[in-house]
Amino acid sequence: MSKIHHIQPTLSEFTRRRFILTVGAIGATTLLLPQRFASSRGLNGRLQVGCVGCGGMGATDLRSIASHPGVKVTALCDVNRDTLKKTAIAYQVDDASCFTDYRAFLAAMGGSVDAVVVSTPDHAHAPVAVQAMRLGKHVYCQKPLTHNLHEARMMREVADKSRVVTQMGIQNHANVGRRLAMAWIESGVLGPVSAVHIWTNRPAGWWPQGEPRPVGSDPVPANLDWESWINVAAMRPFKEATYAPFKWRGFRDFGTGALGDMACHFFDAPAKALKLTAPITVRGDVSDLTSDQFPLSETVEIGFEGNAASGGKPFSIYWYDGGRVPAPAAIPHVPADFDMPKRSSDGATIFVCERGTLVVCHPGDVHVFCPGEKPAFTPPELAPIDHWHEWVDACMGSGTTRTPFSFSGPMTEIVLCGVVGGLNPGPTLAWNAKEMTFNNPAAQSLVRANYRGGWKVEGVG
Repeated sequence: MSKIHHIQPTLSEFTRRRFILTVGAIGATTLLLPQRFASSRGLNGRLQVGCVGCGGMGATDLRSIASHPGVKVTALCDVNRDTLKKTAIAYQVDDASCFTDYRAFLAAMGGSVDAVVVSTPDHAHAPVAVQAMRLGKHVYCQKPLTHNLHEARMMREVADKSRVVTQMGIQNHANVGRRLAMAWIESGVLGPVSAVHIWTNRPAGWWPQGEPRPVGSDPVPANLDWESWINVAAMRPFKEATYAPFKWRGFRDFGTGALGDMACHFFDAPAKALKLTAPITVRGDVSDLTSDQFPLSETVEIGFEGNAASGGKPFSIYWYDGGRVPAPAAIPHVPADFDMPKRSSDGATIFVCERGTLVVCHPGDVHVFCPGEKPAFTPPELAPIDHWHEWVDACMGSGTTRTPFSFSGPMTEIVLCGVVGGLNPGPTLAWNAKEMTFNNPAAQSLVRANYRGGWKVEGVG
């Protein structure tokens, strides 16, 4: 295999390719799009999969998807040339099908890819996924679905218009324990919900938050395509061991902080079981918030109108990170000796209901506490589900997915409202989901990003 290189299209080539990638915004890609959930089978009847972001969680996603017997990995894109070469060897992908620039990947591999896995940093999710869907490609995208609220809305709308199979990468949603917890809440035996409390141990020990912008610069390593890593964000100098490959999560330009990183793993059960609609208010209390990074710790309250699950009464989801946890008084019926941080060091989702409290220790250890006798409930028989294979099967015309963008898009909007609340702490912010507006100029400025020149995507940023 020859040396993998960064493919830099000429100006005329890139102008043509940008036309191909953006023309879908004005309705010109209709003939390229498969019918909804139609079978996609390329090489020898197998699903041809391309991956953008092959390291970290991308390696896990690709390995899990490629383990399906119906999958053939046909193209790769990663900003780290060493990772790209290693992955290409592992999946027997030739050099001509390897790229460091996702734009060149999409422009060149149109007929050789049926489906795309997007496992980049958060800020690149929407630009890659939206353009892939506009080309009629099925998409598996890591959580959080997007970096801002407008992108989340666009991801859902483009997925619907493009008639492709989608799945957000929250594999714990398929966990038997989490599905059991959803069944408990959906059954109504614990009565109306009055509040949900969710906490995580992030970011401590994982990545920095609450710090000022790093100063100075270091030489860009020869194996890194820094231009493509920055992608749609504003250019900044490279700093060794500062952003890539993992610490970017705490930076406002690239990640969504502890809340954005973990909330999609915790909000899925409330979103589904309580049939959540858009929030109406958000209020944050934080420590050590800076202009470059997310706060070191925070408590965020996200308010909802009443619905059937709450007995018609308004209720809130409370989020805690950076070492904060719910006060014992906020979670009634849970014994004092039930040490949640010890039982679930990653965090927990706690439903406070009229007749009891249900605790889901991450990812799916379920406990029900009641003041009297536990309500009678016969749990359903739940078979194991492979979150990645479920997407592959749906792409090939068999079944549907549990976290399509029609579900994960609105859930991501809830999560990102919380992120905005943490970045604008103090007063309660009102959110109008229909108009996509906050009653606060600083909060409103975070709804949509302005992508930098050369990386703009029609209708997205």
